[in-house]
Amino acid sequence: MTLTATLPAATLVPEQPATGHARRLIGDLLLDLRLGAWTPTTLEQRVAGILTVSAAGAGTLTSGHVRRALWEGTLTMTQENGARFATVLAHLVPLLDDPELSAPDVAAAAVELLAAVDHG
Repeated sequence: MTLTATLPAATLVPEQPATGHARRLIGDLLLDLRLGAWTPTTLEQRVAGILTVSAAGAGTLTSGHVRRALWEGTLTMTQENGARFATVLAHLVPLLDDPELSAPDVAAAAVELLAAVDHG
């Protein structure tokens, strides 16, 4: 007698639109930074530095970290440099708040972006 075990088929959960949008924003800004098409302001570098240190200390980037960082540069970051960095941060908050929206690769890409912006 032979026994055959089968695993249930994996259920693929479709990605939430907010997750995909944040992933694209992060990727586009990181690419533009690396290609020299976008250069962070001093304030954006400072905020990225704060977030990089916060994420390293906590072991992950949290919505609280991002909210505090956005508060640091509220008006200026939304009016300078096309507001691209502030837009990315704003799109991260709901993803970090809601486990159903978050994806580990998005958080990792965000931390990579923050480190790159911090180092200008």
